[in-house]
Amino acid sequence: MKTIFSIFFCLLFFACNNVEDKKSEVSASSNEEVPTTTSSKNEADTKNGSLKQNRDYTALFERERDDCTFITAEGIATALNVSANMVETTYSDCNYTLTEANGTKTNFNFSVESWGNKTVVKEIKTAIDNAETFGINSKLSQYRMSETGDTYLSMHQNRMIRILNEKNSHVIIINYSVSASPTETDAAKKSELKDIARERSYTISNYLLNSQQ
Repeated sequence: MKTIFSIFFCLLFFACNNVEDKKSEVSASSNEEVPTTTSSKNEADTKNGSLKQNRDYTALFERERDDCTFITAEGIATALNVSANMVETTYSDCNYTLTEANGTKTNFNFSVESWGNKTVVKEIKTAIDNAETFGINSKLSQYRMSETGDTYLSMHQNRMIRILNEKNSHVIIINYSVSASPTETDAAKKSELKDIARERSYTISNYLLNSQQ
């Protein structure tokens, strides 16, 4: 009789422990972090090219083509962290030249074009598609996200940077070119100087966006 009670007690003990273990597993599972609807939506929005706007850029974008009052020689010098006397206005208020000690000149031409919102969004998608096709560092077409996180900086044919914002129908374009020093004949070096000019144009683009409140 004692043997029967002992066996019954053991079975009851193991059954209770098994129930407790299953409860613990269910509790642990329910505490695991589940992606929120908001985070999933943000990821989807980024893939679709839709970005949360962190600033109002109306004052920067909404202007006539030849209205370049958003940039100055002093502003370019500040953006590039160079001496103010290295940058001067050429031809008009939309054209600037950075002259270095060795005689190399980098030219920046600014313009504002009215594309319409649909075209802006289309060009953003094209830039993203091109990056997937040609690679993110292609010199034919590439894009970067702005430091403000809400605007696309699209490079085209290694000669211009286009500042594309989905909420604005106007586009700011920075054309860049380099006049190497008279003694510079190395093609590879000239290509390097062009790459530097491109990076400087990206820097100026971010400077313009960061200056907006």
